[in-house]
Amino acid sequence: MILTTLLRQNSEAIRRVGTDARDEVRRAGVPAYYMDPALGDGIVRDMPDGTRERVERRDRRRTVVETYDPRT
Repeated sequence: MILTTLLRQNSEAIRRVGTDARDEVRRAGVPAYYMDPALGDGIVRDMPDGTRERVERRDRRRTVVETYDPRT
């Protein structure tokens, strides 16, 4: 019961965790790495200038890099 109450009280902060972390590393001038199921399998590399790439390793010899529009 206490856990659900705490989750409810902090729901907005929990929703912002990923966005806040990405913004913090962007200010530091380094890329952020995370997974986003909406973009498919692989790891998303979010560059400080806002450009995003999804990096997926298909096998030992082939890596696919797909570029996405910058976040607004």
